[in-house]
Amino acid sequence: MRRVDLAVVCLAAVVVATAAGIGRAEGPAGKSEGKFRVGVFDSRAVAIAYAGSEAHQARVAELMKQYKEAKAAGDQEKAKRLKIEGEAGQALMHEQGFSTASVGDILEQIKDRFPAVAKEANVALIVSKWEVAYENPTVETVDVTGLVVKCFQPKAKAQKWIEDIQTKKPMPILELKILAREKGEKNL
Repeated sequence: MRRVDLAVVCLAAVVVATAAGIGRAEGPAGKSEGKFRVGVFDSRAVAIAYAGSEAHQARVAELMKQYKEAKAAGDQEKAKRLKIEGEAGQALMHEQGFSTASVGDILEQIKDRFPAVAKEANVALIVSKWEVAYENPTVETVDVTGLVVKCFQPKAKAQKWIEDIQTKKPMPILELKILAREKGEKNL
C-alpha cells in the first residue's frame, strides 16, 4: 500500500472511531478522558516473530524446493531468479528485523487478527511505532507489540530475541546497507 493510501486509510479510521467512541480512554466511573488510543508496535519484534514462524519456514522451504527443481531441470533463468528472490528476501528481513523497514508484507498474513488485538488493547488504530511522526496531547499510545507478536506463536528462543531487540535502538537502514556492502553483500 502506498504511503498516501495508508495515510488516507488511517485518517478515515480515526474519523470513524472518534465518531463511534472507539478507542477512547475511560476515566473514573467510566467518564471519557477524551484520549484517542492508538496501538503501536515495534516492527523489529514482528519481523523476528515471523522469521521463526511455521509460515515463514514453509515459505523458505518452498522457495528452496523450487530452486532445486529449476537447477535439476536445467532452467538456469528460473534458478537465478529464485536465488535472487531468496537473497532479496533475506536482505528485507534484515532491514525489518534490525532497522525500521515496513513489515506490511508480514502483517498481511495476520490481518484478520487485528480486530481482536485492537479490542483487547482498547485501541482504534494500530501502527508501527517508528511511523508515528507526531502525536498531540489528545492521543494516548498503547504498546501492543506483545499482542501482535503473539499472533505468530513465537517459540521461547525467538521470544528472548524479541524482548532483547526492544531494548536496543534500531539501526538506521542506510547504516545497515553500508555494513552489508562492507561484508560483500551486494543486494542490500
